[in-house]
Amino acid sequence: MVFRLLKSAAVVALCALSAFAVLLFSWLPKGGVYPFISRKVWGPGLLWLAGASLDTEGTEKLDARKHYIFFANHRSYYDIPALCAALPVPVYFVAKREILKIPLFGWGMWAIGMVFVDRSNPERARASMGKAAAGIKKGKSILAFPEGTRSGTGRLQPFKKGIFHVAKQGKIPMVPVAVSGTQQVLPHNAKLAPGHIRVTIGTPITAAEIEAMTVNEIVVKAHRQLTAMTNSTSEPQRIAREKKDKQTV
Repeated sequence: MVFRLLKSAAVVALCALSAFAVLLFSWLPKGGVYPFISRKVWGPGLLWLAGASLDTEGTEKLDARKHYIFFANHRSYYDIPALCAALPVPVYFVAKREILKIPLFGWGMWAIGMVFVDRSNPERARASMGKAAAGIKKGKSILAFPEGTRSGTGRLQPFKKGIFHVAKQGKIPMVPVAVSGTQQVLPHNAKLAPGHIRVTIGTPITAAEIEAMTVNEIVVKAHRQLTAMTNSTSEPQRIAREKKDKQTV
């Protein structure tokens, strides 16, 4: 019990200190200290505190000279630190507006230019998507969870179209990213537990493909691609869990 309380306190402290540092230096160019904090401190630090290992594959599919819209499946709150640690570039999130209410964390995200979407107001939501497109043109890569909320079953839910409109309007390449294992590290309404997280970067949907397809066609292609990826990454972990269960019987 004491160990769990200390771990929880350490997680809160790391989030607060990281957000404070990002907020304090947000006036610096190129995101201030955010790229370093998110990829080298906050993301890896939260994984370490949970006792989670991380395996990343597919980074060779990315062009370091380009900026992308990354879209990922969403199974756990730990998807975010895992992706920050795994992706080879700093990413700026499309997040629910409610996160702005979180002291320090929400303020820090706002200060460095994260995109917040007000789902209750379609006009504001469209304006937020326009802000995301402008950010990409200035050199940012955006990460979105097009399901809109965490999946309770692990299966990929239908996609919301907002981020795909951004890709279409700006002819921006999109990259599918499959995350597995986070739901064991931090399940719904449960406590942190050790585990193995795998992040797989898929083949980008190119700018030329984006330009040639309608938004609906992009959504269908993206959903099929990510569905295939999440199914293939989940299977090895299912087999490993079954083996572990047999060993404990």
